[in-house]
Amino acid sequence: MNTLKNTLFALTIATAAITAAHAADYGQLVGNNYSDRVINLDAGTKYVNVTNGETVQFIQQGKSFTWHVDTYPNVTEVDLKKIAPADFDAGAIEVYVASNPLYRG
Repeated sequence: MNTLKNTLFALTIATAAITAAHAADYGQLVGNNYSDRVINLDAGTKYVNVTNGETVQFIQQGKSFTWHVDTYPNVTEVDLKKIAPADFDAGAIEVYVASNPLYRG
């Protein structure tokens, strides 16, 4: 079982490395078992709302990835394509990022 967990962790790290470098400006890819909530996407989804600091699992057509949202305070939206792994069909979905009261000074 530990071998499977280690393999999945290594795959998550490898996928994160493949993700475009600028995606780091919006957070980081994390393992699917570490999400605060799940967002199911379908063909009609045009946008989703998340909160800075939240960890969200995106699911569409049997594929998923989990993203920890960590943006600069002035970043309020991002194309899902910028953070999704290459094999995830993100379409034209916009991610709107709300500020987190815990991050305010």
